[in-house]
Amino acid sequence: MMAAASFSIEGDVGVLTLNNPPLNLWSLELMADWKASVDDAYRSAIRALVVRAEGPFFSGGADVKIFQGMSTKAAREMFELYLPVIRKLETLPFPTIAAVQGLCLAAGMELVLACDLIWAGESARLGQTEAMIATSTLLGGIQRITARAGAARAKEMVFSGAQYDSHTLERWNIVNRVVPDDQLNDEVMKYAKVLAAGPTASHMVGKELIRKYLTAGLDAADQHVLDAAMPLFETVDMQHGVETLVEHGVRNLAARARFIGK
Repeated sequence: MMAAASFSIEGDVGVLTLNNPPLNLWSLELMADWKASVDDAYRSAIRALVVRAEGPFFSGGADVKIFQGMSTKAAREMFELYLPVIRKLETLPFPTIAAVQGLCLAAGMELVLACDLIWAGESARLGQTEAMIATSTLLGGIQRITARAGAARAKEMVFSGAQYDSHTLERWNIVNRVVPDDQLNDEVMKYAKVLAAGPTASHMVGKELIRKYLTAGLDAADQHVLDAAMPLFETVDMQHGVETLVEHGVRNLAARARFIGK
């Protein structure tokens, strides 16, 4: 039986795939397989991760049948298990990029919000639709929309429960880039390979500093530079980058620098 979510590796790029088409609904099986896939990505030696889905839709959200008759205690136990997976995905020590096609709703949108970058097809429609069943975002969606787009946009999205086109969410700084539907997967993988060929430790520090600023403010982020960024001076990649710049100049740096991720 095929897993409802899986992890695979293509060179230095990992691929986490939802595979419960056509709607890729978040069943108990998909959540368990997704958790295992994030663990696999964390343990791997990849330098970038693509999050994608099989079928015409990224995800229609949760299979709400699992919520029927659920108690507060049972709900808490479930999300105490899966909220940390969002955090683990978000804090992976390399860049992550989501490729979104078709519908991307509720838990599906919360998954892509945990990625560093979101690329969407032109026809994609995204939304935090939990209000339609009288609940809130359960995997951190509203907090992460607020971080990307501000409180006003977050309130509008979660109060309305509406679906938004990809161009609108690109203007709101939620989606990073909109590409033609038939080019989405190829373009995302191409960009992921560029990220994977970059200075992985530097990217990790960049993620840490952004997260520190968002959670603790500017002063804390400035102070964290001393702990997070100074070790970069002893990495192979930084010393190679400096030597390449000194020897060949800034115009030739991009063509000549070759980073190994260490």
